[in-house]
Amino acid sequence: MPSISIRRLEMPESPIRKLAQLAAAAKALGTKVYHLNIGQHDLPTPQCGLRCAIAKKN
Repeated sequence: MPSISIRRLEMPESPIRKLAQLAAAAKALGTKVYHLNIGQHDLPTPQCGLRCAIAKKN
């Protein structure tokens, strides 16, 4: 098995990994979690999210 380079070991963890852990914890508590990341383009955007985005824009 190849070893991991020192350069890779010094690379910081992706921030999305932290969010994924928070989302999993929220789901475990029964909170509805909307995953709006790449790869789920076939899901409609939640209306509450659209309303909030429009309200903040205005």
